[in-house]
Amino acid sequence: MIDQIKRNLFWIICFLGAGGGIALGITGWRGMPEVKQEMQAAATTYKSLDGLRSNPVNQASIDAEQARIDQIQSDFKKVLSSADKLYDYEPLVPNALPDGPPLARIEFRKKYAEAMDALFKKLNAGSLPTAQDINKLKEVRANEIAAARDKGAKRPPKGGGRSVANVLTADGVRQDPVARAAIANALSFYLYAVHFDKAKPKERESSLEFLAAMRDLGTIDAPSAFDVWRAQLLYWIQRDVVNAIVELNDEAGVEAKKAHLPRWVGTMAVKDLISIRVSEYVPREGDLTKLAEPGGTTAALPPGTGESVFTGNKSGDDYEVLQFSVKLVMDQRDIGRLVDKITRNRFHTLVRVSYVAVPVNREFKGKIYGSEPTVNVVLDFETIMLGNIFRPMIPTETCELFEIDCPERETATDKG
Repeated sequence: MIDQIKRNLFWIICFLGAGGGIALGITGWRGMPEVKQEMQAAATTYKSLDGLRSNPVNQASIDAEQARIDQIQSDFKKVLSSADKLYDYEPLVPNALPDGPPLARIEFRKKYAEAMDALFKKLNAGSLPTAQDINKLKEVRANEIAAARDKGAKRPPKGGGRSVANVLTADGVRQDPVARAAIANALSFYLYAVHFDKAKPKERESSLEFLAAMRDLGTIDAPSAFDVWRAQLLYWIQRDVVNAIVELNDEAGVEAKKAHLPRWVGTMAVKDLISIRVSEYVPREGDLTKLAEPGGTTAALPPGTGESVFTGNKSGDDYEVLQFSVKLVMDQRDIGRLVDKITRNRFHTLVRVSYVAVPVNREFKGKIYGSEPTVNVVLDFETIMLGNIFRPMIPTETCELFEIDCPERETATDKG
């Protein structure tokens, strides 16, 4: 009834106006012409307004704008669908996220350790020769000298076995058990790297970042959902980097085989994976962070704030931002190819590159990188994680800590 009154309010007013005019006519007809004119003017105005409402003069523009909005929405859905395929990020244990039960989180810890170990093995990596390796070659060298003496051969002159540039020659290496062990060791793998379980306090840090909360596989206590999500992120991003390194070195191996050269550190593109480190979510606000410098074997940490990089990207309403840094020794000519492999079909963006030349190893001791021009390089990247895809997997604790607008989910009380 009220809606009918609202819709016909104008005509009710006109009717009351007409009634008022009749009353005036009874008392005096002089006001009637003016009332009639006002009613006609009002009716004309109403028809004009009603026509504008039902058939606006700019209908074509409105239709065009609506079509544009519909197209944008359709394109947005297609982008999300394509992005979902590009990410290719599946949880190691699906029911452990976002707030999985304790048994699922315990299972995740086991799967995470296995996946990280497989990731390291995929590198075909090795390390420096041990003291035992060197001692074995000392014995071999002593036997060679004894055998040569029995045949009447003279002992090589002291200080021999070097080139004009004071670099050990092949004969010089044969005479030096330490250099000989270093080369023999390097010939057995593709690049240097330190396993996260074998890194010792006095040695170099581990090459891959392994979440400490996942180390104790013997405990029956479940890791927190927060740690499960953090470990999952570490694995996804490091897998992208490792896959790119492996692909690049496999290509270098093919070229070495074509050139009838051995496939070892010296003929690889990436020769030493020093570190991969991943930031927390890049905050909306934050102070400038000191950027990692190339050189040495200390792990390079990502900038950690949007102000530290040229893009200025920070976590926002629709997505989260992570940064990660890769530090390695590689052939300087292959840096661009590695960056391409890391960023191709991924939402990773290179935000900084810095490198210094690696000095020539004249003594052939320690790490052997071969004869190609090598550099110690730090590559800083950022990655965008679209909220529509990842937020359903983010634990409630993480959402609250980083003030992320995650989807509502059932609590334990709701499920019970």
